[in-house]
Order: sequence, then C-alpha cells, then structure tokens
Amino acid sequence: MEIKIRQGVASDAAQTTPLILNAAQSLLTSIFGQNKNKTAEGYLSHAWELGGGQYGFKNHWVACSGDEVLGVVTSWHSKLGATFDRATLDSITSYFTLDEAMTVLMRNQTVAINLTPPTNTELMIGHLSVEESARRTGVGTILVDAMHARAEKLNKRKVVLDVEVSNVPAIRFYQRHSFVEESINKGFIRFSKPV
Repeated sequence: MEIKIRQGVASDAAQTTPLILNAAQSLLTSIFGQNKNKTAEGYLSHAWELGGGQYGFKNHWVACSGDEVLGVVTSWHSKLGATFDRATLDSITSYFTLDEAMTVLMRNQTVAINLTPPTNTELMIGHLSVEESARRTGVGTILVDAMHARAEKLNKRKVVLDVEVSNVPAIRFYQRHSFVEESINKGFIRFSKPV
C-alpha cells in the first residue's frame, strides 16, 4: 500500500472528522458536545470545512492511499498568531448560538489552562489519529515523520505534544518513536523529541 501525505482539503471532512474526534474523544466531547442537537462531530466537520483555525483543513495533513484518508495530524507553532485564533473563534461562533459559544469557550479555557503552548523553538503536534483498519501499518509513523520534517523546515529545535494520561496506546506509540516525557500537568503528559 502506497501512502502519501498531503495537506487536508474541505472535501476530506467526512473521513477526517471521526479521526480527529477519535484522537481525544472524551476531551472534545466535553468541550463541544454538550448540546444534543450540536455535537462535537458536527462542530468538527463545520470547522474543518471552513478551513482556518485549530480544526480547519488548512492546518491539517492527511495520510492517503488513493482517495482513502487513513490518518490525520495537525501542528501548531508560535507564528500562527491572531489570524489562526480568530479563525478558530469564528468557527465556534458560526456553529453555536452566542450563549452556546460562550459556554464552549469557557469549557475550552478550563482545558487550555492545563496545556502549555509551543515556544518559539517548538512545533506542537496534535489530533494524530489513524483509521482503525490502517493501524500497525506504519501510517502513524509516516505522519509523525512528516511533522518532524515540518519542524526542521520551520527551524524548530524540538517537536512536542500533549497526551491524556489515560490514553495508554498513544503514550506507548510516542515512546516507541523516541518521544520522552517532560512533565505531567492535570491529566496530560507533555512529550518531546529533538529535531
């Protein structure tokens, strides 16, 4: 099976949204999925198709075999800035009512307090998820390697990521890929790997 990495596109939403949700289902559901009519999956699909911000296709890469998306990953770095943050906010306020959006933002802030953004010398990866049928085939490794190459291109010194303490399979995956534990903060482990 030949696997190619490419930047996400809007039409990937049906395949990528469940993958992103799978990467941190309990966390994303707790932030975006409290309303029975507006689910985390519905928001993620909406945000993906808009393109910008934290959940948009413009900041995600997909691993593909032909037309099939097998995995997804994103990365954040210090130069994304206000445009990135504004696009994330716009995706929230265009999906949720004003009251719902305020609640979502408060829930998100409660989580964000426990997470450290990347420094100027770091590339942070996230939303890494591989289709169940493609696990243990090297897709996850290819995605991690692509983000490592991106870190090199951006002149970063290390790649970092946060994993929920309860996500044992992800912890083992990153340990196998030479990531080392830097710290634990309120339910999350910060891993890093030099570039």
